Amino acid sequence: MLHWCRVVVKPVVDDTVFGVGREERSVEKVAMAVSFGTLWWWKLRDEVESMVVVAEVKRELSMGIGLAEFVGWWLYYLTVTVGMVRIVKGIMWLVMLWLCRKVRENSAESCGAEDKV
Repeated sequence: MLHWCRVVVKPVVDDTVFGVGREERSVEKVAMAVSFGTLWWWKLRDEVESMVVVAEVKRELSMGIGLAEFVGWWLYYLTVTVGMVRIVKGIMWLVMLWLCRKVRENSAESCGAEDKV
């Protein structure tokens, strides 16, 4: 989806709306990530969770779990883990950005106070 968006959709929209191509900004990247995450959560979650439920029910009933059920179960939990790591990483980045700005503001205030003395 990202490749399709960057190769096909973005050039057409940029040419139609702005008249020229331009670089992708951070805000656009965040908006795209949120859009794709929402799409996954809204549409694909039920389908993927049904594969996981089938694998877990078979395991509880001591039935043989096939390769397809195991791969579906494994991919689901791998995707959830990667998503959670990216969310935590994003939150940590925002906190560090906020802290760096606070430190800069405090150091600028202290430098200004020393100049006045």
